[in-house]
Amino acid sequence: MEVQIADRTAEVELIEKNGFTYVTTTDLGHSIYHREWHRKVQVAWYGEQDDTLEVRITLSYGYPLVVVKRNGKQDPKFMRDYSSPKRAMNAIREIVRCAGFEW
Repeated sequence: MEVQIADRTAEVELIEKNGFTYVTTTDLGHSIYHREWHRKVQVAWYGEQDDTLEVRITLSYGYPLVVVKRNGKQDPKFMRDYSSPKRAMNAIREIVRCAGFEW
């Protein structure tokens, strides 16, 4: 049991080290972390617009569940679970990079 508590602490440290902030705990005791990226983009015929990328991580028994929203809209198919927080961070970094945002 002590090993799981130590692992959870390492998971939380990794998530917080990458700029995610703690939001709340669900009724089931899962911790939720959140981070947002913002930028200005030029859109034809509309001019300058705000572009936002939101990532929420729910730690469910040590497994991160990741939800990504672009401009407030969530892709209903996009809820990913990863086998470790390190893999989740690598995937999130790639998602952010491919969306055109700076880490």
